[in-house]
Amino acid sequence: METFKHPKSAHLWEVAKQVIPGGIMSNFKKGTNYQPTYFKYGEGARIFDSDGNEYIDYDLSYGPTILGHRNQHLTEAIVKQARDFYCGPTNELAAEAARKICTHVPSAEKVRFTCSGSEANLYAAAVARGYTGRDKIVRFAGHYHGMGAGLVGGIVTDPDNPIITEGEEAGDIFSKMTHTAGRESDVYRNCYMIEWNDLPALEILFKKYGEDIAAVFMEPVMTNWYGCMPEPGYLEGVRELCTRYGVVLIFDEVLTGFRMGLGGAQGYFGVTPDLTTLAKAIGGGYPVSAFCGKDEIMDVVTRGDLIAAGTYNGHPVAMAAVIATIEELERNNGAVYKEIDRLGHMIKDGFEDIAKSYGVSLLIQGYPGAWDFTVTPRTKIITNTEGLGDGLPKAGELSTYLLERGILSVVRLFTSTAHTDEDVQEAHVRADDAIKEFAKAQKSGKETKSTLM
Repeated sequence: METFKHPKSAHLWEVAKQVIPGGIMSNFKKGTNYQPTYFKYGEGARIFDSDGNEYIDYDLSYGPTILGHRNQHLTEAIVKQARDFYCGPTNELAAEAARKICTHVPSAEKVRFTCSGSEANLYAAAVARGYTGRDKIVRFAGHYHGMGAGLVGGIVTDPDNPIITEGEEAGDIFSKMTHTAGRESDVYRNCYMIEWNDLPALEILFKKYGEDIAAVFMEPVMTNWYGCMPEPGYLEGVRELCTRYGVVLIFDEVLTGFRMGLGGAQGYFGVTPDLTTLAKAIGGGYPVSAFCGKDEIMDVVTRGDLIAAGTYNGHPVAMAAVIATIEELERNNGAVYKEIDRLGHMIKDGFEDIAKSYGVSLLIQGYPGAWDFTVTPRTKIITNTEGLGDGLPKAGELSTYLLERGILSVVRLFTSTAHTDEDVQEAHVRADDAIKEFAKAQKSGKETKSTLM
């Protein structure tokens, strides 16, 4: 299969670098010679780059484009609102958008909108601290909560007192990607980090420091890394411990929210947190996020005790996008999720069969709306530590082979409402060639650029 060429992207990159750092608008710690592919047009589950190459989109802008590209209902709602009232003070759509979230998300009794997942998570941490009067936050290795300085990166050097410190851990690509300049030297002084899916570790931490802990901050499914699902009883155990110690349980549902179902992961698992953050899928690709939760806790915002200001919070076009996206997902009692489930399993099963045929140990975990893949002989990963090693860098290399053959994906396979059987079947054909060539390169020791670093 002929691989894609990108002469226009190469030219655009050279032009962009003159006025944009690195020529891109979002980055982790990638190499200085990372050349992006510039995209120009999308339709359904297909996306086209500036060179005219057509991709089957399994990246979906890192998750938000749950309705696919140019969904008619969403596009019409955005265009109408942009014509009517595209920016300004408090607007009438915000309450309707918040009501829709409260209808479906079990923890949502009050909702505040903002613009990005990073902002929503920073607000949630502040609300938890404001409500409890405590300082400490518990995070989990391998979880991602945006670019808030104390909520991303760091390592633990003393497991008995797992306060986060600056640095990188050997074999942990996530700590390397998120190790950054520009942070205060003591930014992590109030942050603990332990392994996810390890309930005894959390119980020990609470016994030692529970009275100082404001919040436990977690992805309810480890969607950003390895696709680890919660072990049976784990979320329930965390919920019980947080209740016992008066700790606010925060679910970061930036990825799982409205992707695992209208109730998100909390609806799927039947475990209700105290606060929830949402972004990505709630606006169908429009820049919008939310933090929401129980009345009693959100009252620190209601009373004005906590500042939660933002010029673009509740932006009218964003509110139109939220309403239209949820309306699409609600149709026929959420029937689209059955199709996402079916097509999600189809893409996963095909990738696994192809990898097996070429002797590639490809582990795919998660849920039908978002599968994560890594290259490992393991049959299951449930913690960050279990995934350490070269599995993810290899998966990043495989993503490069997929990209060159027209499958847009970065170690994850998102399924949208726009994907079809034809998209899945064609993706399998393209993936067959990509995985075959990847297997050859692994055997020969050929180095390939990873999409991760």
